[in-house]
Amino acid sequence: METYQEFLDRINSFEKKEIDYGDKQFKGNPSLSQKIDKDNMFRNFYGDTIVFALDDIIKERLAEYVDLLYRSAPQCFCERLVPNTFHVTLHDLSNSPTLRDVAEELFENELKVIEKREEIQKHENTKIKMKSKYIFNMVDTSLVLGLYPSDEDGYCRLMELYSIFDNVKRLSYPFTPHITLAYYNINGFDLQSARILEDAVSQLNNNEIEIELSVNNLYYQKFKSMNDYIDIINLNKL
Repeated sequence: METYQEFLDRINSFEKKEIDYGDKQFKGNPSLSQKIDKDNMFRNFYGDTIVFALDDIIKERLAEYVDLLYRSAPQCFCERLVPNTFHVTLHDLSNSPTLRDVAEELFENELKVIEKREEIQKHENTKIKMKSKYIFNMVDTSLVLGLYPSDEDGYCRLMELYSIFDNVKRLSYPFTPHITLAYYNINGFDLQSARILEDAVSQLNNNEIEIELSVNNLYYQKFKSMNDYIDIINLNKL
């Protein structure tokens, strides 16, 4: 596991106040086609995940961010995310554009997650103060708001929770706390649009949000698309 300082050094290396889409047509990650169709609507995309639900006040603030992005450069994005979907992912589990390819794994994951509930109970009433870093480009798929624990103790508590679910499904990439705000247009966008979007993101990055993550709001969810998440288990309740 990374130390708190190693974690901060890593996210500071790519979460910057100014975003840069380069000097060519922005194409977007080819993996977007698994989640978004040619008409820029969300496709069926199935899976499960462990998330922290957010307070309504935070979701309203994030919706204001998204409003500014879509007013400034609507041509850069696909269908808008419903504010109710805003969340902080603690741990990814499984996903696939085809339900039959992931159905068995979803069933097995749910059973494994249920087995972890007593372990989660040991962290009952745990709260972790998070601060926003910057909105940044997440692997050319989306704009996300980066987050970090406000102190080392909070980081350690967050990673203790993360490690519980790493024993359900181990991931090959490090944990980068964030909230997804918007997915890109499946067709990408031109240089003029990129400059407009860069300005809008820079404006939003003058702000800071503080968020309190609570184990009382930790859920095992399943999803049918990036705009359709379903609470399956509140993990702090037996």
